[in-house]
Amino acid sequence: MILAVLSACGPNTYNNIDMMPAPTVFASGTLDPFEDVTDRNFTDRARLFYATDREPAGPDDPQESYNNTRGLVLRTGVAEVVSDPPLETWERARQITLAAAREQTYSLRVAGVQETGIMPFSAIKYMNAPPSRAEIEAAGRRFAAQVNAQLSQSRNKDIFIYVHGYNVDFDYSTLVSRQLQHFLGYQGAFISFNWTATPNRLAYFRDQESALAARRYLRELIGFLSSTTNARRIHLIGYSAGSRLAFDTTYQITLGAEEGARLGKLVLIGSDLDRAYFIQAIEDGILDAVTDLTVYQSGTDSALAISRLVFGRKRLGETADPGEATPAVQAELARVKGLHVIDVTDAEAASTGNGHWYFQSSPWASSDLFLSLLTDTEPAERGLVRIPGEVVWRFPDDYPDRIRGLGRLH
Repeated sequence: MILAVLSACGPNTYNNIDMMPAPTVFASGTLDPFEDVTDRNFTDRARLFYATDREPAGPDDPQESYNNTRGLVLRTGVAEVVSDPPLETWERARQITLAAAREQTYSLRVAGVQETGIMPFSAIKYMNAPPSRAEIEAAGRRFAAQVNAQLSQSRNKDIFIYVHGYNVDFDYSTLVSRQLQHFLGYQGAFISFNWTATPNRLAYFRDQESALAARRYLRELIGFLSSTTNARRIHLIGYSAGSRLAFDTTYQITLGAEEGARLGKLVLIGSDLDRAYFIQAIEDGILDAVTDLTVYQSGTDSALAISRLVFGRKRLGETADPGEATPAVQAELARVKGLHVIDVTDAEAASTGNGHWYFQSSPWASSDLFLSLLTDTEPAERGLVRIPGEVVWRFPDDYPDRIRGLGRLH
């Protein structure tokens, strides 16, 4: 059965999500992410990896694989995702996922996981019955070999790591990861970093603390992949509360916590991050640790509006009001090489629901995300516009026409 990769616009249920709309750049035929994916190589290309600090689910837990308790170690493995109704052939999956309109809804669920083992940098000495050093070293070698095998199947040799937000369980974040992996054309290797969030809307501060507690393992995972795999670069895609985890981990690497890390792009979506802290990290050289840093913002993100009320300050993922940023700040940030701030407020369907999951709901916003990750193009080359002297890029009204005007991309 074809393991489709599609996702819903929010956790109405945690173990089932619906297929997201096809990104405009794919539906228009401008870019085909699946040019080298076939029925013959799909299974080898579509392996979805995960890394989690969650505890394995027990017989009394409602979860099938990992529960919502924070563990002491980092476990890795491969997740299997299936679609309903089933997509029996790769060509059928390709046609449906690239269609601008679909005749029916397709949903996804996690069918199972196969754990590779506890990673060798885990704090096993605090476990009641820890595995041997030989066992975890062997698990590390197996995981590195699996990732290298995946990279060997693709012309793209990058690793993509998705860091989810709060209020989700293991299954939901895995399904979102699968969707992202799918629309990246199964290029490189994809890892869902499943830190211990809680499927509860009232668990925001609890989850913020859990995200920060996971920094060591994300940092160590990046170092491990940099030293044991053939990856060219390792990209981090941080969403909502997970953007803080991705950002702080990168900041630690910037300050020398993990030498030799081969970081690529750092993408922050709906970021609940303090703006002054962000500027301080830039001053400390965070852009030297990555190839570029992209911040997606929105003026219709009600989730971040609530966070602003709690913290008393506007969040990084919120669009600045006119005149809020001084001309000096605008000019300086506009000159910073490798920093891209993108406002999705005017993108199609960006305000769907609470306006926080636009990277799934908006075909324009998802187009820009995948174009950036797959082609390494600059915002102007991706159809975005900005006023001279300003730092923020925006979606023009004729964005679909601009995308088609790019010509066929490879």
